[in-house]
Amino acid sequence: MRTRRGWAVLVGLGAVLLALVLIGVRPQTDDGFRSAVETGVQDAVSSVGTARLAGQTALRDGTFASYESTVLEDTRESVATALSDLAELPVPGQDSQKLRDEVLPLLQESVRQIGDLGTGLAEDDRATATEAVDGLAGTGEKLAAVLDGLR
Repeated sequence: MRTRRGWAVLVGLGAVLLALVLIGVRPQTDDGFRSAVETGVQDAVSSVGTARLAGQTALRDGTFASYESTVLEDTRESVATALSDLAELPVPGQDSQKLRDEVLPLLQESVRQIGDLGTGLAEDDRATATEAVDGLAGTGEKLAAVLDGLR
């Protein structure tokens, strides 16, 4: 049986190990930051495109099946994860700060548009869904242009 002191030591060791892992994972240079942003933007481009296609399909077919609902939830979560990951990264320099300031609003807009698309389809509001699909096309193009610039 473990004592309270034993558990405290284990928890303390776990916290130290987690801190070491996070320090090793977080980019400390502009290049590391840029690489992390590239990964997030690449995921977002894919998710935004998938959401747009799901929305177009639902609008064309006139139905909003559970498949589309699941796809939209997954894509929204993926972009939201990219957004939170980027927001939590330490910004090592001015170039990284400019990149962050360019990408964060695009990710935020993507999350909003995917949410609006889901709401529009669920409520059979074609105007809202169509506006979201059109917005995702534009935001997706902007994200793709950022991704091209990162490569």
